[in-house]
Amino acid sequence: MSPHRTRARLRKAVPAGLLLWLLVFATWLNGPALSAAASAASEAAALARLGEMVLDGKHLRYDPSEALAYFSRAAALGNSTARLRLAEMSVRGISAERNASQALREIEQLAEGGSLSALVSLGDIYARGYAGFICEEAALAAYEKAAGKGNVTAALRLAEIYRYGLFGAEDQNRAYAYLERARTLENAYALYLIGDGLVDRDFRKFGTAQAGLDLLREARNLGVGDADIALAIRRDNRSAQLLPRRQILSKLTELAEAGSIDAALYLFDFYLDPKNWRSRRLPSRNLKSAQDLLEKVADKLEPGELAYRGFLLEVLSANPSAVKQLFPRIETIAPGNRPSLFRRILRGNPNAFFYFVQMRLAKDGLYEGPIDGYLKRRTISAIKDYCEILGAELLCRRGPLSVQTTHLLIHSF
Repeated sequence: MSPHRTRARLRKAVPAGLLLWLLVFATWLNGPALSAAASAASEAAALARLGEMVLDGKHLRYDPSEALAYFSRAAALGNSTARLRLAEMSVRGISAERNASQALREIEQLAEGGSLSALVSLGDIYARGYAGFICEEAALAAYEKAAGKGNVTAALRLAEIYRYGLFGAEDQNRAYAYLERARTLENAYALYLIGDGLVDRDFRKFGTAQAGLDLLREARNLGVGDADIALAIRRDNRSAQLLPRRQILSKLTELAEAGSIDAALYLFDFYLDPKNWRSRRLPSRNLKSAQDLLEKVADKLEPGELAYRGFLLEVLSANPSAVKQLFPRIETIAPGNRPSLFRRILRGNPNAFFYFVQMRLAKDGLYEGPIDGYLKRRTISAIKDYCEILGAELLCRRGPLSVQTTHLLIHSF
């Protein structure tokens, strides 16, 4: 399916104190006669979970300082997840002094101790340049090791790398193989991704579009909302073609009005980025309809997702001078939502995207030209310098608008 986006989460913000009490109480119900050590471990797990909610903007509003406090308390009680999250925050300089080398060693120790989450984190750091360098071989090795031990996230990361050619040429054979691995681990979203690849014909050598529709139905039955949308906007025949634009709008509107948050968010995407939908007669962007729709579903979205979609609307609606003023507010968007945010800004308003890139590179002393959002010689040179600092000259050799280069820029925020 064309729009690449994060799935919706139907949650409202709730007080952190109440959540902590509920988490600890639930643990007590499962074992009220806990020893002191077990009780401390339960409290640490609850604190770490709260920290993740705050850091991700899930259930709670994004607040990196608060997340840091929760993780610090949990780590002091011996929680390994909290140790990992603290190290990840330190690598990226999120509400903490950036100490990439020391934090990276901490993550490596956790991975050596058997943490699959730490292995995936290492893969992300090596693949995205969070520690100030890129190492494709190390990233692939970390993901492969985690996937080989049954980690679904790692298998999906590898599938994405090969499907979209993030490390070079696309390799649909490997992408399909890793999605099949995730599927064997009973991951419902992998079913959706395989079905999506079959109907889009990326995986044509592995099956028919009709087989893709069958997989989408299976994923829908397992609760994958994206699969439900994919089926609604395609013809139920051997070709599985997308419906005409007006019918897609009608289907999405009908589902959204029936209460589907997934449909509402796809409709939001359609209003903001109609050219991303494979239609010969392209509609114009409709920011007013997108704003109205977001207001209707605001109370059903996770705080982090609502914040980033609202910010996206502001960026796409802003004049050039206002875009500059929005740059500091990037820090108010949960890190997990920033890649989706910047992909959409790049598609919807490339000038705004390069405004942000210029300001990001200027902050690091790599760009000294005017902040105007134009991809001219000095901006291209600064992007090239950024790639060289990361050790990613080969990845960036296809130019500043290549999939590989924009992927690195998107993850630089």
